[in-house]
Amino acid sequence: KKATRVRLLPMFPFGIHQGGLELQCLKTCRALQRTGIDAKLFDYYRTDDQFDLIHLFGSTENYFDICKQVVGRWPIIISAVTGAPNAAKWRGPIWQTASSLATLVKLHTSYYRMREVYSMAASVICLNQLEAEFLKTTYGVPVSKLNVIHNGVDGANFAADSGPFYKKFGLRNFVLFTGNIVQRKNPVRLAEVLKELSLTGVFIGRTISAEADYGVRFRSLIKGASNLYWIEGLPEQDSLLASAYAAADLFCLPSTNETQSLSALEAMAAGTPVLLGDYPYAYQSPFEAAWRCNPLDPSSMKTMIRRALDATVPIQHPLPDSYRWEKVAASIATLYQSVIDSIN
Repeated sequence: KKATRVRLLPMFPFGIHQGGLELQCLKTCRALQRTGIDAKLFDYYRTDDQFDLIHLFGSTENYFDICKQVVGRWPIIISAVTGAPNAAKWRGPIWQTASSLATLVKLHTSYYRMREVYSMAASVICLNQLEAEFLKTTYGVPVSKLNVIHNGVDGANFAADSGPFYKKFGLRNFVLFTGNIVQRKNPVRLAEVLKELSLTGVFIGRTISAEADYGVRFRSLIKGASNLYWIEGLPEQDSLLASAYAAADLFCLPSTNETQSLSALEAMAAGTPVLLGDYPYAYQSPFEAAWRCNPLDPSSMKTMIRRALDATVPIQHPLPDSYRWEKVAASIATLYQSVIDSIN
């Protein structure tokens, strides 16, 4: 039987930006390859490539024109990753009404374009039920198109050893943050809180040009605190990253907007307690037992960090084996096949 051929396209070229979404795309591609799928990143400059589906990562109206060219030629799969704040039922009708009025004068709103993108998709992958409900109520995506398939975690994280990180950096008993140094993920406020609490904090991540001022602010704060350490990014396949998760006493991601954080999943796989921002996504599986704080309130963050670290029995919420990449990739491959079968 011929292998399914799929081409994956992230929202940004890797040479311009690399965040969680781009990493998810890359890891999905590798995991699919290991299952026998002919999965490759989409090559804009090839005109002779032969494939069966195209898989888009992210919710952006910029896909509107691409989808217009693709629809009817190849089935479109979208991994939404919307950062759904909630699934309020009033949102969709209001946006739909405003968009319809704009269309009367030949204006296409961002909402209209995004709704059209979803309408052209054969299937939409959601990371959790919250996101599925958000897409249904906000953009009118039919339930029949929605498939909940969570993020995957590399096997190395499930067997992570703290030794290599300690040997390299000499750090133990610390609070860990991983991710880009951007305002949404809130590392500045976390650093300020850890400085006030005199707790060791380790930050692993890079600044991005779009938020250069925020990066400067973070760098200045780190330089002025002897208890804070900044490792300016580790390659995503570096074994030291998994080791860092295992070495930490607490993983803290006080984001104001997430859908299903890869880094939080990786920390859980390593057996490390997790503290997240108190937002709807943090109540979705598999984060039900995670610690939560108000990331906009330093006192809330201080209280919950202390509570997590001082717990007599640390709250650990082991990540189920179903989150291993090979099992996630198998679910995606099954979805591909069902889409192909439906049009044949």
